[in-house]
Amino acid sequence: MRGRFDYIAYYDLDHTILKGNSATQLVETARQRGVMTPAQYRHALYLSILYKMNIGDPVKMINRMLGWLDGLEEEKVRTLCQEVFKTDLMHAIRPEILKSMDQHRANSGAVVLLSSATALICEPVSEYLGMDDLICTHLSSENGILTGRTEGRLVYGEEKKRRLIQHCTDHGFDPAEAWYYGDSHTDIHVMKAVGNPVAVSPDKLLLKTARALQWSVIVPAG
Repeated sequence: MRGRFDYIAYYDLDHTILKGNSATQLVETARQRGVMTPAQYRHALYLSILYKMNIGDPVKMINRMLGWLDGLEEEKVRTLCQEVFKTDLMHAIRPEILKSMDQHRANSGAVVLLSSATALICEPVSEYLGMDDLICTHLSSENGILTGRTEGRLVYGEEKKRRLIQHCTDHGFDPAEAWYYGDSHTDIHVMKAVGNPVAVSPDKLLLKTARALQWSVIVPAG
């Protein structure tokens, strides 16, 4: 990658590239199609409320949210994710983010998706946007059947920071020259690791931090 590009701009997915949350849309579509049972749907909503209220360990909470995938065929879920992208997520991409990607490409910058979302959701987004690399959470499967667990650590919080630094090291880039676009206070770890953090439609805590540290802030229209 070094030689083709002068630096890397990393982008979060949910509420950054997208106006909304990809997992929420996937769960809703899965419920409508009968892929997710009513009980699983209610449990997912319950966990989502706890997560939004910052009750409990967020990593454990997200891992529990993935439990509904246990026993499902990986290819069927992949197909469902591709459909969700085409029918819903594609239309939720922020135009401001597309503009920033074009600017980085014009300046010989690589654009990389770095998200805690699963590969099954991230892959169609990355392919559609022509991104140069993808770092995300991978799901564990056995003989093509999902286990409802992750393969390796969830790319979240400190782990997201670790992955960015490792990615820069592997490709010969300096994190101090990198960019990171994120929306949540949970991204503060990774944003402090780069030289050019950008808060996109930030939550209250991230906005407070961004203002205190004089980070760039994008407040999308609409």
